[in-house]
Amino acid sequence: MDKWQRRGRNPALAATIAALALGTAACGSDSGSGSAFQAKVVLAEPDQVRDALPSETSLPSGWKRSSGAKPPQAVTQADASATCRKKLKADCLGLQLGGNVRYKSESSTSNDIRLTLLTFDKPENAGPVFEAMVASFAEDEGTARKVDVKTAAEQSQAFEKEIEQDGDSGQAATKILAGTLVMRVGAVVSLIELDEDERDHKTLKRFGDLQAERIKRVQRGQKADG
Repeated sequence: MDKWQRRGRNPALAATIAALALGTAACGSDSGSGSAFQAKVVLAEPDQVRDALPSETSLPSGWKRSSGAKPPQAVTQADASATCRKKLKADCLGLQLGGNVRYKSESSTSNDIRLTLLTFDKPENAGPVFEAMVASFAEDEGTARKVDVKTAAEQSQAFEKEIEQDGDSGQAATKILAGTLVMRVGAVVSLIELDEDERDHKTLKRFGDLQAERIKRVQRGQKADG
C-alpha cells in the first residue's frame, strides 16, 4: 500500500502522511501564537502517540469516529522514517514514531478530518521537517493559498484550496473549501486535513488548538484525557 496516497477530496501532500499507519529559531514559517514549549518527555512509545492524538471523547461537538474507522494508530519508526525521507526529501533525523486518526462530521457524511503526527527526539530535528512539509504544500498544491490561522503551537501554517464537488442527481457541481494545518509543538510535527472548511477556518482552528494542547500534555508527562 502506498503509505502516502492521497485520500478524500483534499489532494494535499499531507494525506500522504495521514495514510501512514506518518523549533528552531532558523525556521521561517510561524503563525503559531504559543510561546516556546519545554518538553519533558520524548514521544517514543506507541501509547504516547495514540494518547497525543485526539480521542473520540475529546472531539468538538458534531464530530465522531465513523463506523469501521480505526481509533488512533501508531506507526513504527522504520515505516514513518522511510516515508518521511522519500516524500519530504528531508533527512528526518531523530524521527521516533508516526501516528494518525480520522473522524467524520455528523452533519455532512462527506466531510472527514485526518490528523497525523510525527514525533522526534528534539525540537531541532522536528523544525526542518515542519519547514519541509510547509514547502511541499506551497510547491505541490499550485492553487493552495496560505492563510493565517492562529494556534497554540510554536510554529504553524495553514492552507486553503477550493475543490469542485460533483453535484448529486444531475445537480450542478459546487465548490468546497478544503483546509490544511501544519504545526510544530515541541518535538512533534502535526498535520491536520479537513475536507470541508469554513471561510473563517473555525473548525480547522478548533482542531488545531485541541491537537496542540494534547501534544503538550503528553510531552509534559501527563495523560491527554486526564
